[in-house]
Amino acid sequence: MPPLPFRAVRVLSAALALMLYAGCREKAPPAGITVLMEAPPDTLDDRFALTAHGQRLAQLISPGLLTFDDASAPVPQLAESFHDVSPTVVEFRLRPGLTFHDGSALTAEDVKATYDSLRDPKLGSPKRERYEPLERVEVVDARTVRFHLKRPYAPLLAELSAAILPSERTGPEGIEAQATHPVGAGPFRFESWPDEEHLTLIPFAGWHGGTPALSRLTFRVVRDETTRVLELLKGRADLVVNAVSPAVLPTLREAPHLRVVTKPGTGFTYVGLNLREGPLADVRVRQALCHLIDVRPLVEHKLHGLAEPASSMLPREHWAFTATPACGYSPKEAARLLDAAGYPDPDGPGGRPRLTFTFKTSTDRFRRAVALVFKEQLAQGGVAVEVRALEFGTFFEDVRRGRFELFTLKWAAVMEPDLLRGAFHSGNIPGPENHWGGFNRGALKDPALDRILEAATQAPREERRALYARAQEELDAVLPVIPLWHEASVAVVSSRLADFVPSAHGLLTPLARAREVTSPSGLGRAP
Repeated sequence: MPPLPFRAVRVLSAALALMLYAGCREKAPPAGITVLMEAPPDTLDDRFALTAHGQRLAQLISPGLLTFDDASAPVPQLAESFHDVSPTVVEFRLRPGLTFHDGSALTAEDVKATYDSLRDPKLGSPKRERYEPLERVEVVDARTVRFHLKRPYAPLLAELSAAILPSERTGPEGIEAQATHPVGAGPFRFESWPDEEHLTLIPFAGWHGGTPALSRLTFRVVRDETTRVLELLKGRADLVVNAVSPAVLPTLREAPHLRVVTKPGTGFTYVGLNLREGPLADVRVRQALCHLIDVRPLVEHKLHGLAEPASSMLPREHWAFTATPACGYSPKEAARLLDAAGYPDPDGPGGRPRLTFTFKTSTDRFRRAVALVFKEQLAQGGVAVEVRALEFGTFFEDVRRGRFELFTLKWAAVMEPDLLRGAFHSGNIPGPENHWGGFNRGALKDPALDRILEAATQAPREERRALYARAQEELDAVLPVIPLWHEASVAVVSSRLADFVPSAHGLLTPLARAREVTSPSGLGRAP
């Protein structure tokens, strides 16, 4: 098959990076460990964080009662243990001796205050709807807290991973302080956030897991991928997680002071569709677009095999995954569907387009290149696309507000299958009532699907499996998004950072177990 667009440009860029690396390498990297991110966090207050960067940084500072391992199973974090008292009561026992970064004790009162704030309409958390099934939080004693539910609610544990804050910061008056100078009980505590591009954390000696071995964590926002690659090659950065394109990984692997570590991931990349009005409100048009997109060459050439084609939001290894027919690449079927939808080919191949859409994406080089491949593929079926690459903050705000026709985004991690309800239930369409925090950004309205997803929240696990199978079949039929692939979790790690094992979900929490390596040159490979 002919080479994909931009392949030659990518090779040239990689060669240039190597030349620059050879001549510009730094002899002494900055103190501590430097982590590069492609966009800044939206906030450091987990109650309001909607971006992956905000949520992942918040987890380092202010963890929750529990977290999830690579198999998406819940494991205790601030909690020592948890168990069901009844179908509507769950009890958590806190670890002994927990303290916040300010030295105050973390008790069940702080847990109660945190969850009461998340449910308080005065606070205005965009995550408030998730706690509707929660009736009340009971403090049994200083280390024991019980969650009383209005009804059985299977996804509860996924919602009990929220950051625990000091009670005095949980009210509306504490929002600004927590957003800009957060306090938690995590392995790292806040040191400074002088501007949007730089954030510094330092180890917390009172962390229940022991003082982290890293002297300092500096997070730098570097929006341009070529610059991120050069910073790694020059020894000015020590870690990038899921923020460099697969095509540049061979270049990074050649650097003696870097290593590339991968793990099968749970992230889900998709094409979002605006179902509110226009041609995309017609399911036949959505299905036609899906038949015109061929992900196989992208997975092979652009992603270098570091992804699996997706037919659902849920990864194939997920316990609730169900195989569905999926649309599959078929230009002939796409033409039939567009004809049936009333969009015939006016001039034949190469003539005027049947339809024209705007495709929004971020300025990330890889995401922009992928969008341009889609533009080429859709053009073969008579669908014209104008690609608009926007700075991530502007792009994400447009997506939240419904200002798009087509876009591409990635769910950073897919763990709890109730995420299907968050993404596709009609009650989760973004709007003023939920502070534009709803995840059903394409505005799908499907009462039958709503009922299935609601039932799955109250059913035992095996019944949930069957219900999610029905949900995935319905989503395959109505196609509110076009599934693309599940990307591997990829970390580029310098020799100054040892014992870092990437998370399947792309989390930054493995930094708490990593250690810093010093050597005379600062660039030697870690033992």
